[in-house]
Amino acid sequence: MDLKQIENMIAIEQEQSISRAAEKLFLTQSALNQQLLKLEKELGTPLFERRKHSMIPTFAGRIYLTTAHKMVDMKKETYKIISDISEENLGEITVAYTPETGASMFSKVYPIFHRKYPNITFHIYEERVKKMEQLVLKNEVHFAFITYAEGIRHPDLDYLDMDTEYMILGLPITHPLAHLAGKNSHETLPRLDLTLLKNDSFILLSKETRMRDMIDQAFTHAGFHPKVLFESVSTHTVINMLKEQIAPAFFPQSYVDPAAPIAYFTVNPNQRWSRSVAFLKGCYFTRPEKYFIALCTDYMRGKLQEHLDTITQTDSVSNHNDNQLHPVSC
Repeated sequence: MDLKQIENMIAIEQEQSISRAAEKLFLTQSALNQQLLKLEKELGTPLFERRKHSMIPTFAGRIYLTTAHKMVDMKKETYKIISDISEENLGEITVAYTPETGASMFSKVYPIFHRKYPNITFHIYEERVKKMEQLVLKNEVHFAFITYAEGIRHPDLDYLDMDTEYMILGLPITHPLAHLAGKNSHETLPRLDLTLLKNDSFILLSKETRMRDMIDQAFTHAGFHPKVLFESVSTHTVINMLKEQIAPAFFPQSYVDPAAPIAYFTVNPNQRWSRSVAFLKGCYFTRPEKYFIALCTDYMRGKLQEHLDTITQTDSVSNHNDNQLHPVSC
């Protein structure tokens, strides 16, 4: 099997169109179509069903493409290992993270990473957790920064835990039950019986998010279905509406702000989730990838500044030694 031909067939599968795949591959539509026809003739069966506006793999096509993906993945993995052994420090890191927490993390971590590996480029996907898992499973990204609760791990993925945090219920400070939080609720996180809010309307994260699964479990445990004022995929939007005293809301502990006009609680069951790196079982990490993950772990644990201070001290010692070895002539 010709690997280039295999990659071209995968492009047709992904684009569901000869013309779009040809454009992506910088080939003429005619040339790509001839490749497909020749391959189908060799195999003695169609690989794609030609529909009016799309091309869908046939049963034989799905078998071919399953093996094709495995071969392309093996090529990528082999090239990564060889590049790592040769210490070229070149290449690309494909990673996925959330548009909010992940983007903030990357903006802090990347400058430090770039100092050590200036020739490494990034291909970044910003998605919700459920979509990121699919990207990892399809090997479209090498790893993803996701969150998961106990019992919601995907069986085909491995997870490297970076940090854990609680799911928090926030009440507007003007809510009749806000006083039950007492003082410094951002630290004490007292427990609130969720059934006390069964007549309230809630601002909830959308069902696209992994935290919504945990939120729904809390309502199931409390024995009622919530009245939903509105839903959003953005935790920032939920928090901002809560600050405006609109309605109660759930969100991750990392969004707790001591200065905000919010009373903070936990509820039964007292659920935690892990912030983790998800990757395919048995995958190989290059040295640059390991360093990037280590920096992101330090960020999640609030230790990135310590890492930066260590680098600064090392650079200072190095510069001092350089000046001693090469004194400046005046």
